[in-house]
Amino acid sequence: MSYRIGLDLGGTKVLGIVTDSEHKVVHRKKHRLSNRADISAVMDQISNVYFELAGQLGDEKIASVGIALPSPVDNKLGLAKYLTAFQEKELPVRDMLKERTGVDIKLGNDVNMATLAEYKFGAGKGVSSLFTFYPGTGLGGGYIFEGRLVTGFNSTAAEVGHVVIDIDGPLCKCGRHGCLEAIVSYHGIKTMLGEKLSKGAASVIDPTSFRAVDIFEAWRKGDQVISELLEYQARALGIGIANVINITGVERIILGGTIYHELQDDLLPIIEKNAIKHAIGNGMDGVNILMNELGDEAPALGATMLD
Repeated sequence: MSYRIGLDLGGTKVLGIVTDSEHKVVHRKKHRLSNRADISAVMDQISNVYFELAGQLGDEKIASVGIALPSPVDNKLGLAKYLTAFQEKELPVRDMLKERTGVDIKLGNDVNMATLAEYKFGAGKGVSSLFTFYPGTGLGGGYIFEGRLVTGFNSTAAEVGHVVIDIDGPLCKCGRHGCLEAIVSYHGIKTMLGEKLSKGAASVIDPTSFRAVDIFEAWRKGDQVISELLEYQARALGIGIANVINITGVERIILGGTIYHELQDDLLPIIEKNAIKHAIGNGMDGVNILMNELGDEAPALGATMLD
């Protein structure tokens, strides 16, 4: 039997898994990063997770090793193009890891890898085309067409976070106003909340100590500011989905994000209503909007399928 190793570099941790020939996870390792400011030390820690997982396999054959990165990637040159969480650009990740491990490790964008995993093993099973939305600190997207992951000419396909939804909307980190990411993300809601409070609005949330659980509690307590922001966010996400449907015509939409898992009964109807309203013709007919199923392991699982 042969095995595959998938790694996932996050902003604060490295997650590694081993899958067997049936794609079942047989080993896991999670490591919290230290010394994040030193990218060489980060590469050392990724390599250590690889060695620990490889050591679990003894003399068994390792068919492939892949890593999911929070960055667009250039697999020809082995680069992470914008590794903003570590303030690095054009980082030669493949060479840095090969120097440490002796192995050619294939690179993938983390949201693309999660999308691939959901398509194969999660909420995307049974269709040939889908689009994912993964809100977190920012907002990432992934696109499957005819069973293949679409990354685009410059590896920037599905960057749905920078589709402009509201030209008079909040300022995005990219410098434009009204990007979907400026609305549908933790950073976006925190920024919009701060602006409302600075103008005299009242909320039970303290934006200086902002956690997801605070959002859930505020929503359930009927906090007017949070209710307005989450409803605005859900409408914007529905419009973003409609734009994707109008361009791609995919069969399924998959949503990630803690907020939408926790509050899906309240927010999903708003999202669906606006997606239907803004899609052209019958574009949303038969298109299901589903929550992702694979959780935190999805990017690493997708990375095991890099060939």
